[in-house]
Amino acid sequence: MSLDPYQPCPCGSGNKIKFCCSKDIQAELDKVIRAVQGEQRASALDHIHKLIAEKGPRNALLAVKADVQLSLGKFEEADATIDEFLAASPDNPVALSLSAIHACSQDDLEGAIEDLQQAMEHLDGMLAPSVYSAIGVVAQTLLQAGDVLAARGHLLMQAGLAGDQDENPVRLLMRINMLREVPLLLKQDYMYADCPEGVEWADDFGAAKNLALRGAWIAACEALDVLEVKYPGQAAILRNIAILSGWVGQRDEAVVAWKKYARLKDVPLDDAVEAEALAQLLDPAAEVDEVDSVTVIYTVPDTEKLMELCLSDKRISKMPVDLSQLSAEGEPPPKAAFWLLDKPVPESGLELAREAIPNVLGEMYIFGKRTDRDARIEFNILRDEMFDAAKAALTEALGEFVIDSPLEEVAGQVPKVTAALTWRWRLPDDTPPARRRELVAQQRGEVMLTRWPELALKTLGGKTPRQAAADPKLKVPTLAAILLLELGSEQNGNEFDFNELRKALDLPTRDTIDPAGIDALKISIVKVPLLDVTKVSDEDLLMLYRRVVLKNASKAIRHLAKEVLHRSSLNDKVDKNETYDLLIRTAAGANDALSYVADAKKTAADAGQSPARWLLAELSIRLSTADTAECQKLVQILQTRYIQEPGVAQGLYEILVSYGIISPDAMPPGSRRGAAPQKVAAPATPEAASKLWTPDAPAAAGGGEKSKLWIPGMD
Repeated sequence: MSLDPYQPCPCGSGNKIKFCCSKDIQAELDKVIRAVQGEQRASALDHIHKLIAEKGPRNALLAVKADVQLSLGKFEEADATIDEFLAASPDNPVALSLSAIHACSQDDLEGAIEDLQQAMEHLDGMLAPSVYSAIGVVAQTLLQAGDVLAARGHLLMQAGLAGDQDENPVRLLMRINMLREVPLLLKQDYMYADCPEGVEWADDFGAAKNLALRGAWIAACEALDVLEVKYPGQAAILRNIAILSGWVGQRDEAVVAWKKYARLKDVPLDDAVEAEALAQLLDPAAEVDEVDSVTVIYTVPDTEKLMELCLSDKRISKMPVDLSQLSAEGEPPPKAAFWLLDKPVPESGLELAREAIPNVLGEMYIFGKRTDRDARIEFNILRDEMFDAAKAALTEALGEFVIDSPLEEVAGQVPKVTAALTWRWRLPDDTPPARRRELVAQQRGEVMLTRWPELALKTLGGKTPRQAAADPKLKVPTLAAILLLELGSEQNGNEFDFNELRKALDLPTRDTIDPAGIDALKISIVKVPLLDVTKVSDEDLLMLYRRVVLKNASKAIRHLAKEVLHRSSLNDKVDKNETYDLLIRTAAGANDALSYVADAKKTAADAGQSPARWLLAELSIRLSTADTAECQKLVQILQTRYIQEPGVAQGLYEILVSYGIISPDAMPPGSRRGAAPQKVAAPATPEAASKLWTPDAPAAAGGGEKSKLWIPGMD
């Protein structure tokens, strides 16, 4: 299709081709664009060079030239072209957007955001394709840099501009929302505050908000900064400054604005706590609250005798790991790997008391002698309050088999709070799953109620939560720190009533919210689990339900999904099988998941439907809890009664492969008539599933690496 003389000129002026710089070269420009669309970029570039030589460096030609150079990876040449374009037209949104794309290619994120913002500021009613592309490129670069808040802001803007013409920004937003490691507060769709009625600064506030709605966030923020100086302490001004600063990657400014907002007396306590929590989450200073992960290296005179000692000492437990997977590149693997414990492992865990459970002091890796290096032990521990005690315990246990005066190497850092709230146990192999869960729940309550309140935290000015809770000025920051702890715990699927912690510190609890007068579109997803859902209308319940599902907010999903299932008035509006799936996927533990499966099976039976999908779900859950007897029954039922149903054979095969029970190249169950039922082996114990298992971070059998934040190329 030929260029239309009445379509916008590629130069970005906003004028139509017929009245702009390319009016007399329309035919030649059409050939160039056709070549680009046909993936003949090198040919297009040659044609552009000839046109520029004949007709001069017109903005339309410079725009297409820079775009082609960027797509070909000719970044130095593109830089020169963009400089020439900007020199001729400094405020041109196309030139600025191309400069933003080029800055992203050079990892100049700050420059890219500034260029894009200038492009948005100078848009005059027309969105050029290069500006739209630049928004997406900046968003992806922000993601790669780990700035989720700013990336989501750009993707939301791009999705709004795209409408139904481009699904990519929405898809990427969905993928970010599904990542469990992205904190819920960063998944919020923060909405601008409205101007209060009757204020003298209403016109200036409205002008700044209009700039923000156009995507000119820096210009809007600068206008609001002027207002904030003139009219300090205004919630609407500070909230909008905080939102906009976060979206343009100015974390320091966003932190300051959210903290100021949280201190205002007219801001409701729950809103103030969320604002302060977001500030703590974004605060770069909070990242310094870490402890070193240290490798202590001891020289070993005789590895064979040392191995004999380790295998005979009841305070040393062999780690069930594949040693070949523990070697560094170009290095031989260790000869053995052990846990050093603070006490021997009890003979049985059937009636195990928490006080009798051995704690892992550290990991020991024994390496043999090499021509260029002595035999050694690498002892991995944290430099926390147990650091010296752990080293002393190793020396005591191994005595003459290690040479003292070890070397210490810092292997990395661990967040201080994570280190303090993580415990490492070595449970007896026969400890029943139900008893494991009881012990973990007891321990979690212990560390939350006694250990965390005594940690000195930078976010609380170096005070402990117990000290800060007693200071009226630190009440909101302390509640915010608890909220972050609570949201993180929910993300990890852990159960603990954080109102117990609030009560223990004499702080206000988070209680049930009456939904009367609440806007289902605007209420924070963090507050949704507090709503009295029995009083929510069907329409609002569906709105809330869809919102929390899109954000993968587990606790909120469970809270609303139960009510959705309960209401027969929603039978024709919601696929309740999908609702059961959501409940099972987001269950707080195996017992809850199994109870949802039981309800789903009963509902299927009452409706005369096959329970096969729920039997598959139950099998996966019971495999994760090592319930071998029930797994065997489920496999037999599935193979003898339901294997011919669509999807059952493949589903069973995939589950058995994921848990390592059959090999990936095995024939899917049911692919042969009369095949014998597959014998189900017990899954690996949690301790065996990772190099060092901890109750709060079990590795799923057959699981892969934790999902990365960077999504588009996954490089």
